[in-house]
Amino acid sequence: MARKHIILPMHIWQIEELSVTERLVASVVFGYTEHGRPCFMTNTGLSKLLRVSRRTISTAVNSLIDKGYIEAAGGGSKRTLTWKILHGGVEAIAHPSGKNLLPVIHKNNTYSNTEVISMNEEIKEGERKPLHWQQVRDYFIQLDDQRRNQYRGHCVPWAQEFYSYYDAREWRTKQGAIDKWRPVALAWFKRSADKVPQRAVKQLDIEALQRDLKWHQRRLEGYEARGKAGLAHKEARAIHHIEQQLLQHGE
Repeated sequence: MARKHIILPMHIWQIEELSVTERLVASVVFGYTEHGRPCFMTNTGLSKLLRVSRRTISTAVNSLIDKGYIEAAGGGSKRTLTWKILHGGVEAIAHPSGKNLLPVIHKNNTYSNTEVISMNEEIKEGERKPLHWQQVRDYFIQLDDQRRNQYRGHCVPWAQEFYSYYDAREWRTKQGAIDKWRPVALAWFKRSADKVPQRAVKQLDIEALQRDLKWHQRRLEGYEARGKAGLAHKEARAIHHIEQQLLQHGE
């Protein structure tokens, strides 16, 4: 049966250290765990469900694992994800370092109508305008992935400029209030991309690939040190893919 909706528990939505994508991924995993099952969805499946790039999902999943919110079992297509604590809310998880990775929030899993209405209003507000400029950056990176990483070096300044411009104008255009910010951001991205010289695009592409290569190499070393073979294998594949791209550019 096709999925009709995604539940966003308030105790997850209110964890401030998580990005919007991390909260969505955490909510999906929590939903499975709440019903006594591990989340079997792959990064590709989560990417299609949440309408963000596979790379964004991979970053969110790894971040949630590193922060101690979820845990992974198995590897490859057989990997499963599980929410680490499920006792009617979020409780503190003890870490060997002595720190609590999750805040202590004792709540029931049943929400009042007021809470549901409040959450729906937050979601609608998130469609009208981004919560922060980093959300615009993530959207621009998703658009850039579709263009084979041609403008990766520009995504941050473009996102900051877009957010500052419309935030100063209270999220209004000449036609009136913005109902959905993503179409407006898409037009901004296209206009900005048209102004970038092709020579500069190629140079920025190579530099971005080199930065990504170093980033994946650090993650590979970390996963190997912690004995996480499945995640280490994924990083090795990503490194190989980037190295092939660099070879095509003569680097």
